[in-house]
Amino acid sequence: MSMDQAFFEQGFRAVSDAMIDAVGKAGLHLRPERLSRAAARRCGAAFRQLAAIVRRLIFLMALGIELAPPRPGAGPDARRAAALPEGVEDVTASFGPQPKGFRLAPRISGPFPDHLRTLSGPPPARSVSPRRLLAQWQALHAVLKEPEAHARRLARTLARWRKAGEPAPVCVPLGFEHRLRPDLGIVARALPHLIRQATAAWNDTG
Repeated sequence: MSMDQAFFEQGFRAVSDAMIDAVGKAGLHLRPERLSRAAARRCGAAFRQLAAIVRRLIFLMALGIELAPPRPGAGPDARRAAALPEGVEDVTASFGPQPKGFRLAPRISGPFPDHLRTLSGPPPARSVSPRRLLAQWQALHAVLKEPEAHARRLARTLARWRKAGEPAPVCVPLGFEHRLRPDLGIVARALPHLIRQATAAWNDTG
């Protein structure tokens, strides 16, 4: 990789420390059955911030990975077909899109924000289930445990995008850097500039 490994180590360590702090403040490590709405809201906001930074770190790492040219017949379709007995058809494609724990590649559009809801109906409960936060914690932890593997998978996606002539993804400041811990804020502020540098040659076909 051409990027400075020390920066990635600093970045992932800062994210990990901030995640531990958010988990501890919410008491998620105690596996509670319920959380107060305020605690869940604060923890969810922290997880969303950390997820945004992790995606950018993985994205930057992926941009620095040089992939070997694919071998003939080594694609995912060929591997799936080779794993099936003769006469057996893979019908998993008919199941539709499957849920993923942590999306790394940026997406063009998304669903309407679920926090914009009608004000009618019964008052909200004073406590909520921590199940969603536990799943987010687990997904973040899985990426932090093996960032290189996730970056390599994303690098393959980026290579396909570039080959198809897609424009280089744009990275702008997150807007909440001033609310982060100092060590994490340094990383978050540096990422847009580093990503712009790394994508400068995206459209170079030479």
